[in-house]
Amino acid sequence: MSKVFFLPIEKSLTDEGFSKLLNSAADKRGIRPMDTLAVKIHPGEEGNTSFVSPKYVNRIIEALDPGTDRVFLTDTTVLYPGKRMTAPDYLKLIHEHGFGMPDTPPFIIADGLHGEDETTVKMPESFHTDEAHIAFTISSSDTLAVISHFKGHLLSGFGGALKNLGMGCASRAGKLYQHSSVKPLIKTEKCTACGICAAHCHVKAISVGAYAKIDSAICTGCGECLGRCPEEAVRVSWNQNMNIFLKRMAEYAWATVHVSRPVVYVNFLTSIVPDCDCMQDSKAPFVDDIGILAAIDPVAIDTASLDLVTAAPASENSPVKAGKGVNKFTAYRPDINGILQLSIAESIGLGSMEYELIEIS
Repeated sequence: MSKVFFLPIEKSLTDEGFSKLLNSAADKRGIRPMDTLAVKIHPGEEGNTSFVSPKYVNRIIEALDPGTDRVFLTDTTVLYPGKRMTAPDYLKLIHEHGFGMPDTPPFIIADGLHGEDETTVKMPESFHTDEAHIAFTISSSDTLAVISHFKGHLLSGFGGALKNLGMGCASRAGKLYQHSSVKPLIKTEKCTACGICAAHCHVKAISVGAYAKIDSAICTGCGECLGRCPEEAVRVSWNQNMNIFLKRMAEYAWATVHVSRPVVYVNFLTSIVPDCDCMQDSKAPFVDDIGILAAIDPVAIDTASLDLVTAAPASENSPVKAGKGVNKFTAYRPDINGILQLSIAESIGLGSMEYELIEIS
């Protein structure tokens, strides 16, 4: 049984509360003064305001007191058009959201300029995934701290530490593998046959006539064409079977832990809205703010987070009027069994769904 430490919201604004939480939860054994510490965050897409703020990220790092000054914030590029699709645009966005020097530790895009800097991880034969593509900067850092905003998600039901590990630490090729059962597609009505995608295809899988065409037999699914197209004509087919998606996401979380050394997971149970921080805020939270959790077990901390949200009454303007004891995420999206990500992660050795919740006094 894993220990999960809980700082209720009414106590979470004090420096003493943060210090007690991190001192209780973190495993800092073996961190050397010259080690690098990657702090995986989600700084929010353009227009989003529910992400964990720079102020709280700083306070977590200060309370963690890791014993090394080589600390940096990090995240990866995404598949969809927007300011997080390439490193230059992403760096502009993180400054707009208050991250990066001098206000926070430096911010490094973990999978490089176009999302293709990666480490390939050979997976166990029993896994659905043969090899995982993990962002190089995360895989090469000495230690890892994972700060997650616990909230709803369109595909996984809810997202916390496991999603931050599995989806958030994958390179573009890894994200594409998890999300889609087919290779990138060309929206012919948008394509201008400029040839930019073909020029940057490393395996020459794209030909251009009246419009670009991708040969799926040659395509490796690296996803670079997604970020290169100026007309947003190269798109992802979001058609993955839900159970396969959750299985692949959990296996990618395993791969991330396999090539890094997480020292702590921190889940913020604040602004628990129906959708990911990749989207603009559009709905009220399911419940009022609950607090902050910390643990060294990603399965346990996500299970405890889900249980606390389930036990809470619906907020005044909640999009679902689900009371105490009702899974708010399932009530909002009945077709998605988010709990499956927990059971899969437990079955492959990522952690335990059994936990002891310890409130910080």
